Amino acid sequence: MPAMTRLLQRVALAVVWLLIVAVVSVGGAGLVAAMANQPGTPGRAELTDVGDAAAAGSLDHVQGELTDLATSVERLGELGRGALTALVSSDFTTLDAAVADGQTLARSIDTRSAQIREEIALMPGTGANEALVWSPDTSARRDIALTALTSTGGLEVAWSRLAAGSTVAVRLTVLLTNHDITAGKASETGRTLKYAAALKILQSAQAMLDQAKTLRDSLAGTGLDVSTLTQWIDRNAEYDAALASLFEATIAGKGKVTKAMIDAGLAERKARDFLPSNTSGLVIILAEIGRGGLNQAVIGIEETRARLQAAVDRLSAPPPDAPSPSADGGAPSASLAP
Repeated sequence: MPAMTRLLQRVALAVVWLLIVAVVSVGGAGLVAAMANQPGTPGRAELTDVGDAAAAGSLDHVQGELTDLATSVERLGELGRGALTALVSSDFTTLDAAVADGQTLARSIDTRSAQIREEIALMPGTGANEALVWSPDTSARRDIALTALTSTGGLEVAWSRLAAGSTVAVRLTVLLTNHDITAGKASETGRTLKYAAALKILQSAQAMLDQAKTLRDSLAGTGLDVSTLTQWIDRNAEYDAALASLFEATIAGKGKVTKAMIDAGLAERKARDFLPSNTSGLVIILAEIGRGGLNQAVIGIEETRARLQAAVDRLSAPPPDAPSPSADGGAPSASLAP
């Protein structure tokens, strides 16, 4: 009997363990099923319906704002192309107007982009738990919008740097060319012994160089190499000063050859020897700087517009699992799955 009792106890214990294993297995299967159908997964889409609906209105509004932003960027590109055309045709009035309008528009794009980012940051459901209240589609739409907005960053700075740099290059070209013409006229007038008139003309040429120095400094602020330009301006400024001293000494001599006149004449010849032969090469360089700056601006703007439009297209596309309309254009057909 003791042996039989022990056998029955072992059998009963085995049955209990089997029941425990069965219970654990069922519970484990339920846990796996629950984990596979958490909020934010397709398996339990209904758990994010409320959060998705709350965010949908904001996302739709953001989509519209991005569409308007893309239109503004397209307009900025048109202004850039217009400025480039004006530069090539030397229509400086149109160039100035296009640059000013572009600056205003670029600033408004930058401001509007910041406002849209703030709107996205305040979307219902945003935060540490957004994965529990939003479906993957809602999160993806939000991320697409944010990525699109990064492309507009720096448009205002880029326009200011490149377009303004181009304008400076153009004005420098005009100033340097006019300086050569004016300084040459002063020399010719001096050779006719009209020294006071020659000095007055030369002062106009010197004023042009002063303006050129200021513009040179602005161009240097864009990161461009202005060493050749600086050397040209400095050598011409030195010659203008030497020629002015010669005119002044001649006027002061009142028809007599003085030591001051002799010294001034030697200084004028020395400064003339250091002058560049002409400004044609420098003018070409400055023109290329101007066109290159605007070309870069136009290319960058077009790339930004393309990224914005691509984002709008993605936001407008239906979710990958959205039902398709029936062939006759009516409501989507019902599922026939058992």
